[in-house]
Amino acid sequence: MRNIRLVIEYEGTRYAGWQFQPNLPTVQGALAGAVRELTGEDVEVRGASRTDAGVHSMGQVACFSTASLIPAFNIRQGLNSYLPKDIVILDASDVPPEFDPRRDSKGKVYVYKVLNRSYPSALLRNFSWHVFKPLDIGLMREGAAHIIGEKDFSSFRAADSDAMHSIREVTSVEIEEKGDGLIEIEVRGTAFLRHMVRIMVGTLVAVGKGKLPPEDVARIIEAKERAAAGMTAPPEGLFLIKVEY
Repeated sequence: MRNIRLVIEYEGTRYAGWQFQPNLPTVQGALAGAVRELTGEDVEVRGASRTDAGVHSMGQVACFSTASLIPAFNIRQGLNSYLPKDIVILDASDVPPEFDPRRDSKGKVYVYKVLNRSYPSALLRNFSWHVFKPLDIGLMREGAAHIIGEKDFSSFRAADSDAMHSIREVTSVEIEEKGDGLIEIEVRGTAFLRHMVRIMVGTLVAVGKGKLPPEDVARIIEAKERAAAGMTAPPEGLFLIKVEY
């Protein structure tokens, strides 16, 4: 059996997330269906990140096992012909049988996009969070500095998270103004809890609005309680940019 590694770009707007759910459109389900059309095999497409409903990807990594002899380049071309237009295979390659996209990952890079201006965008409505009130980027950067490091991120963990523990390492948080009100928050880390990046962003936006002082981010982390942190930012602003190996 071959192990095929895929790098996948998708718009998550119309999907109920990555993970297969009966009677709901999911990215995992669409990929499995495309593999079935191409090879005639029923496979499990194993992903590096279980992105939530509405979350997008520019570099999700997944793999599946197959007995097919179709060359990897043709697998990419064939899957793209069967997939809907909001899911695209960027690359397909043969990898060793033991490769696992989740367990072998050394880190992930996410970007969250905030549109901070007095009017929304017709084109960015599915790809950003429109925040009307002006944000203080300097204060947000001060708050973000408290997030970096290996910590117990229980305060930034969704209530329904099934992770065995909440210790994670965030290696960097960069906040950049891109012009015309667009702000990008890039978060790098070894692994993330369910909703972790979105709760971080919701908390940093509260700091930017002046609702929380930057030093409160440290207090929130120390509290180890979800109720201590800010709101969960909406999913449409979040992009999985890269999985590192």
